Amino acid sequence: MVIIPKGIFAGQSLTELAEPGLRALSDSRDRTDLSRASFYRGTLKKATFQGIAFKECNFARVIFDDVTFSRCTFTSVDLTRAVFRDCFFSNTTFDSCVPYNASFERTEIDPSSFKRCFSAHSEWNKALRLFSNLRLSLRDMGETRSSRTAEYYFRLWQRRRLYHRWQFKRISGFSEWIWSLCLGALTGYGERPIYLAGWALADVTAVSVVYMRWLPYALDSPSHRFRDYWYYSFKVFFAQGLSAGYQSIPLSIVQVAEFLSGLVMVSLLIGSIARKLSP
Repeated sequence: MVIIPKGIFAGQSLTELAEPGLRALSDSRDRTDLSRASFYRGTLKKATFQGIAFKECNFARVIFDDVTFSRCTFTSVDLTRAVFRDCFFSNTTFDSCVPYNASFERTEIDPSSFKRCFSAHSEWNKALRLFSNLRLSLRDMGETRSSRTAEYYFRLWQRRRLYHRWQFKRISGFSEWIWSLCLGALTGYGERPIYLAGWALADVTAVSVVYMRWLPYALDSPSHRFRDYWYYSFKVFFAQGLSAGYQSIPLSIVQVAEFLSGLVMVSLLIGSIARKLSP
């Protein structure tokens, strides 16, 4: 047993684990758990872990060299300043872990696997460091798609940092936070095209209600059903159904506003899809 002097396990007793013991776990064909163990400042080379659940372990300052993790789970694991060099992660998740200042050199990993590591706004510094390191290392490897995923979470935590500064430290930054919030909700920072599709559908539906209740003369007869107004709103949104002649100021304002919003959203949607599908 060893007493951990600092970190998330400060003052707690963990089982001290040597490199042969950890290698024996990697060589085992049986899925098992590793709990309450410490491999502080150790080095592990050329090993493969499959279906292993690491729980409440201390891997701070450990160097993993050419190690593969497949279908593994890390729960409450201290990865402070851990180094992953030439490693590969497949279907591996991290929950409530502390990957503070961890480095990933030529390592293939899904940045979204770390999304449950941080929850409080005050942890923005740790999250920004993590996703910044992932973004740069994956980009250098040529993994541009994974790098953009890391950038999405990086910008998400940049927004939470702005909120923390404004809400808790009373530092100006409200306008920047609102802009980032709107951009994230509308486009997911370019990584969530489904957001734009949802907003477009909501826009078409809301304006169709306006046409039916307050501007029924938009169609040739006020006896039309809701689906007729919805289809008319859909055509206006995609610049296909503007009235041939002038009818009234309110109708013209609503039509032009819907047309402009449709022009912006469709342009953003095309750009977001192109970005998402690009290699």
